[in-house]
Amino acid sequence: YSPSWPLNYPPGMNCSWNIEGDRGEVITISFPNFDLEESGQCQGDWLLLGPTWREEYRVCGSLLPPPFISSRGRVWLYFHSQANSSGLAQGFRLSYIRGRLGQSSCQNDEFLCGNGKCLPRTWRCNGLDECGDATDERSCAPPPTPPRTSLCPPGTAPCTQAQSTRCLPPSLRCNGARDCPDGSDEAGCPDTACGKRLGNFYGTFASPDFFRPNRSAVGELRCSWLLDTQDPKPIVLQLDLGLGPGDSLHVYDGLVQRAERLLQALSHHNNRRPALLESSRGQMSLQYLAQPLSPGHGFNATYQVKGYCFPGEHPCGLDQGCYSERQRCDGYWHCPTGRDEEECPVCQEGEYPCEGGSGACYPASERCNNQKKCSDGSDEKNCFDCQPGNFHCGTNLCIFETWHCDGQEDCLDGSDERDCLGAVPRKVITAALIGSLVCGLLLVIALGCAFKLYSLRTREYRAFETQMTRLEAEFVQREAPPSYGQLIAQGLIPPVEDFPVYNPTQYRYIIITTPLRYIIITTPLR
Repeated sequence: YSPSWPLNYPPGMNCSWNIEGDRGEVITISFPNFDLEESGQCQGDWLLLGPTWREEYRVCGSLLPPPFISSRGRVWLYFHSQANSSGLAQGFRLSYIRGRLGQSSCQNDEFLCGNGKCLPRTWRCNGLDECGDATDERSCAPPPTPPRTSLCPPGTAPCTQAQSTRCLPPSLRCNGARDCPDGSDEAGCPDTACGKRLGNFYGTFASPDFFRPNRSAVGELRCSWLLDTQDPKPIVLQLDLGLGPGDSLHVYDGLVQRAERLLQALSHHNNRRPALLESSRGQMSLQYLAQPLSPGHGFNATYQVKGYCFPGEHPCGLDQGCYSERQRCDGYWHCPTGRDEEECPVCQEGEYPCEGGSGACYPASERCNNQKKCSDGSDEKNCFDCQPGNFHCGTNLCIFETWHCDGQEDCLDGSDERDCLGAVPRKVITAALIGSLVCGLLLVIALGCAFKLYSLRTREYRAFETQMTRLEAEFVQREAPPSYGQLIAQGLIPPVEDFPVYNPTQYRYIIITTPLRYIIITTPLR
């Protein structure tokens, strides 16, 4: 993930990653999400991948990059955002897999490419050539085409009056004038006034240019909406965006539009996904700014008091939101309690369906325990509660409790490492355990060597403990012959000039033991 994912990445970032494989391995990188600030020739914010055989592989913008495949056993990535970056782009999310070519079989949850490479089965038929030979995109069923209910060509607005074949250009839809005989071109249109105060429990509104893209207004468009439901419950706001470059939409918590009350600043980088915002109470405000000659078409908004459901929706209960009939039994929990996924016809009692309509189900005990039961992992998505022994992330994700406060961010928002009294990384703990084991092993080896050396030395000393014969014992106990000093002192020989006078304390005996005899030497003390 890029820094702060899934929130927008901050300016002034320089981050690097290294993916190390074994020699001869192929590393494949795929981008499920990619949104970097657009710049000419990627000179502003960019992501650099390598090594490559050709020029450097640098990507930016909002289009998904093609898969990056390296057969050199390693890949490095470098991400850079300028100090003056707008901070309005979300960043990127990538997945990678290591493997080798020429495999004959893969794991159950993997797909075998034509070149013998194994890929995650979820990468098949995603419109990206991760195999490198396009075999993962062959024999893919085309997406279902909705049946045409109108004789009008695509991109036009039909009049729904019986026996009518009139087709209107999009610019006439919701323009305030009845262009169809029955007025159907103005039916179901949101309020497109440039700012308004809205006080209902729910409603819809849109910017004035939402139905008129490529407007030719020379001046800028600046509008403000105030939502005041007169209810203490929060407001839930959903936005479909079509902002142009330079356009902005600021959403505030409350009616006062100040920086400290800003919920989110939206730009054209947020166009590709609906925005869902929630206020702290029953008041919210929006400030819209469109540049002159902007190619965008603003936004469309739907709001409601939290816990209040639109006609045709069903409550989750206890002010926990609503779900539509289309969202029922789709494999994704829209209600915290899973009410929208209960008693589905494809599953048995007490089970919930997986996403995708595969017919697979899982029991309640397998939900949100950080272990995928569904092949697409839908049993681990949107977890409002976790199984015992797991930690609940702020992004409705469950991780193992042992990962909490271990010095490594496992939650996407880093909530598992907040408010920790003392966080020791798992790597440090692992290194300490391994180090203590190695030290213990070395101590055992050292003690063994010491005992072995003592045994050898004891055996060596005992080799000289030979019992003396009686003759040898009498020889050792025999008095030593007189020295020259003793003979001179006794007058047996004439004195010699400068010869030392005999003193019993100045002499010592040295016994030298040989395998055959004992030799006694008398030497003066010095």
